[in-house]
Amino acid sequence: MAALLGMGLLSAAALLLQVALTRVFSIAQFYHFAFLVISLALLGFGASGSLLALWPGLRRPERGAWHALGFALSSVAAYLFVNLLPFDSYSIAWDRAQVALLAANLLALAVPFAFAGALIAALLSAEAARAGRIYSANLVGSAAGAALAPLLIGALGSERAVLLGAALGAVAALILAERRRRALRVASWGALATILLLMVALPAPLQIHPSPYKRLSQFRLNPDATIAATRQNAYARLDIVVSPTIHVAPGLSLTYIGNLPPQTGLLIDGDALLPVMETHGAPLALARALPTAPAYALRPGASVVVLGSGGNMETWAALANGARAVTVVEPNRLIYDALTGDLRGVAGIAGYPHVDILHREIRTFAQERPARYDVAVLTLADNYRPITSGAFTLTENYTLTVEAFRAYLDLLNPDGLLVFSRWLQSPPSETPRALALVLEALADRVPDPRDHIFVFRSFQTATFLVKPTPFTAAEVEALLDAIERLRYDLILAPDIPALAERMAGLVNRFARLETPIYHETLTALADAPDRAAFYAAYDFDIRPPTDDHPFFFHFFRWRQTPEVLQNLGTRWQPFGGSGFFVLLALLIFAVVAALLLVLVPVGLRAQLRARFRAALHGAGRGRALRVAAYFAAIGLAYLLVEVALIQAYMLTLGQPTLAVAVVIGALLLWSGVGSARLGQRAGRGWIAALAAIIAVTPLIVRLLTPLLLPLPLALRAAAVIALIAPAGLLMGVPFPRGIAALRGTPDLVPWAWAVNGGASVISAVLAVIIALSWGFTAVLLGGGGLYLLAAVLADSERKEGEG
Repeated sequence: MAALLGMGLLSAAALLLQVALTRVFSIAQFYHFAFLVISLALLGFGASGSLLALWPGLRRPERGAWHALGFALSSVAAYLFVNLLPFDSYSIAWDRAQVALLAANLLALAVPFAFAGALIAALLSAEAARAGRIYSANLVGSAAGAALAPLLIGALGSERAVLLGAALGAVAALILAERRRRALRVASWGALATILLLMVALPAPLQIHPSPYKRLSQFRLNPDATIAATRQNAYARLDIVVSPTIHVAPGLSLTYIGNLPPQTGLLIDGDALLPVMETHGAPLALARALPTAPAYALRPGASVVVLGSGGNMETWAALANGARAVTVVEPNRLIYDALTGDLRGVAGIAGYPHVDILHREIRTFAQERPARYDVAVLTLADNYRPITSGAFTLTENYTLTVEAFRAYLDLLNPDGLLVFSRWLQSPPSETPRALALVLEALADRVPDPRDHIFVFRSFQTATFLVKPTPFTAAEVEALLDAIERLRYDLILAPDIPALAERMAGLVNRFARLETPIYHETLTALADAPDRAAFYAAYDFDIRPPTDDHPFFFHFFRWRQTPEVLQNLGTRWQPFGGSGFFVLLALLIFAVVAALLLVLVPVGLRAQLRARFRAALHGAGRGRALRVAAYFAAIGLAYLLVEVALIQAYMLTLGQPTLAVAVVIGALLLWSGVGSARLGQRAGRGWIAALAAIIAVTPLIVRLLTPLLLPLPLALRAAAVIALIAPAGLLMGVPFPRGIAALRGTPDLVPWAWAVNGGASVISAVLAVIIALSWGFTAVLLGGGGLYLLAAVLADSERKEGEG
């Protein structure tokens, strides 16, 4: 009983560490590195199986406490290593030392998970007949760790949450240590006391050090900047920065010649900067020179909803241009608290007449449709990134999908306006993709989408006005007057012959370009008889993102490869030109690591080699290969399904960290129940039922998401946990059944654990590659197909055993 309790606690600690490290990576590096943590954990678990296969002495039950203590100490050491010796993601393209440092970071963070995996594999090897109960304790403990992680990270911060995971490992060591092993117990108590002291003091080496390319690091080097406050919750970190060097006003009109007002910066995860103008309660002339002003010229006295506060600039733009009422929807709790608390007097919008600030997820609010508005403004909340960097490739964004834009249009009165801006990229990328989004959102609603779209630009942004009903000639003329007065250039407008000459004169008049590339590109797309052919022929992937494929910033095409490789190491850009190549490099790393985990024990240990030779040349010919293929298939399948479910329910749950915690926690919980209750009882039809459930999951998610979004978060989370149950219960069956089948060959148990873990390392990266290329439905279906393959292999093994 103590062994299962200690293993369950260590499993919880490992999941807490895993979730906390996703936040550490998001802050210290960039969000798209956070998914690496899943691979690192699985790499460690796979390595543990190889170690136990090589050195059978590590499987002895009395070693369990040492494994737990090793987890505790290595968690602190690994975190300290990556914090003090981080890799440089920008110079990695030309500095080979950074490649080695990245590999060292990855291996260091895998070590704690190797210790945790060693305890589990040791128990499975010693008691293969009880594999269902052991695996169940592991999964239920992991589920508890995942469920508690958001609460603990929110209460303690991500750094202390990492240390708490290490402390729980020390407690697990105390539970597992036998009373007569005094030295081990003293070491465990010493480790626990030291870690708790570090949690309280949190010395500088253990505080997160952001990448030097993040704005927070740059502000720390600025003598004129002050970090006024730092706040964290489970989903984000907010730094409030006071500095006279902050000057942010995307798309500001060339007609504005005054000084920018003082601004306070809101830094999200150390990088995304949102400006808060110091208005002290009075609208500013600056607000009348922002790119949303033409919309208010068309709709004076409008009722406005601002989707994402973006600081306070868009709220004041609405007020300064005569809006009669403004509703501000802010999804980030930390920003909401700053605008209504710390910066209430500076921002000047909390408590201002006719301004209502709500803390809601944008998609949730849009689905609720509490009212109809004359103008809906989707703020430009992300900072400019050159397309050549590929820096945001892996970032999903559910506010920039076809389904999202349809929901925004449903917020409007029939003559309302949806207004949003995107950054101008060279070559054009964000602007044609944004137009593709609008065209697709309107396609099944109106005969000619172009009649509903008006686009203009400054020297750095393009602003879209979208109307549920067609723009009239008078409205187009009024908009032309407004952009001419503000010296904006026309990109696209409804085709109105009487205004054709005037529109042509406004295409490239103020912020002049050598060629009007944005006008030419967007006009060609809007008028394309076959938009799919246009997308296929374009240099970048500009297909409209959907909730199944929510990667607005993923523009990579394979035909770009020669140019990317040619520029590798010659330009100052991260990842050699495309974030997609980071994934490919990691996939190669994962495959090599997995092969080493599987083959090294066989190559180095004579007893395993002998078993393989007997299996390959004797009456049991092919059994070892079937065992490897079976555990590889279920390892690949489990992670494909897990990653796809995290993404599928991320929109429903609203935040990536919450989605990771709820989905992983629920999946592990139900798998644990399934392992304990069904592991040895499930009939031969279970695999077909599992594949069928996985196959219909995308349809269920698509149908239920609009119904779930308006519900309170607690009910949404409960619904997700319930929806995961059928698949989760059956996903807990194949592993213990496979281990139970090996109880006559105990040396193969840790090796099978290594195969399963190695395959999972590959799967964690492969899932992201598949999702970027074809969407999350493809990831789920791939997982279902692999479970069917595992069923075929198991049936083949059963038939040969009967024969």
